[in-house]
Amino acid sequence: MEKTNTSSANITEALKLLEEAAELKNDELKNLMSDKYTHLREMIMETEKGLAQSLASVKDHTVAAAAHAQEEGVEKAREISSDVNKNVHQNPWPFIGGTAVISLLFGYILGRTPR
Repeated sequence: MEKTNTSSANITEALKLLEEAAELKNDELKNLMSDKYTHLREMIMETEKGLAQSLASVKDHTVAAAAHAQEEGVEKAREISSDVNKNVHQNPWPFIGGTAVISLLFGYILGRTPR
């Protein structure tokens, strides 16, 4: 009987040692995972900040490019309208004839009955 009690005590002692070792390993794993997640979180935060700065820079550049394009478009439209105005005042009959031909074609196309 003594052997059974001794075996039982040895098994119980071995289980306690295993449980303590498992708890230590569990704590080590938690610390390791915590460190890894902290590094990962920091990398994500840095990437997010860099991306936000890049997007802000792209937005500013796009707004400036759009404003510049608008200014150039307005200036080009003014130049074209000024050139057309000068040409019409210098030689109006080709423009009057062209307008008449286009109006006739447009009226003919709209006046046709569908078959």
